[in-house]
Amino acid sequence: MEYGVIYIKICPPKGSPGEWIKYCHIFSSTPKSFQENVREIANNINTKHQEDIIIPMDITVHPGCTTTSESVEEIATDMYNQFLDLSERQGIPNSIRCVYSIGELRNVDVKSTHNLGNDEVMVNLGHYLDSSDDVGIFRL
Repeated sequence: MEYGVIYIKICPPKGSPGEWIKYCHIFSSTPKSFQENVREIANNINTKHQEDIIIPMDITVHPGCTTTSESVEEIATDMYNQFLDLSERQGIPNSIRCVYSIGELRNVDVKSTHNLGNDEVMVNLGHYLDSSDDVGIFRL
């Protein structure tokens, strides 16, 4: 079945004080204000879009979300905009890269989008997400 998959990556510019966060995968190592903001965004996204979310947005440094194919663009845009606001509040403005796609997934019975496996859409999305630190919202 086809689903929408979304990933957010925080990409402050090279040499900026917040550049370290793009390499960070330990949520508890981030500033408390960042943690609180991500929790708030995840709760907002997961509540507002609950009817269209298959795997909820996780509370991580670089979160993901799995949705119905029909709603992926709307939810990706909402996530992107909320993370843009977060990046501004954290002093690393305009540092959000959001990548989303629609594709076949074999098993969505997992707790996190990060655990979906190696379906073609996931491999393509991961490669594209990490292929650049260009900021913006990108559909594959």
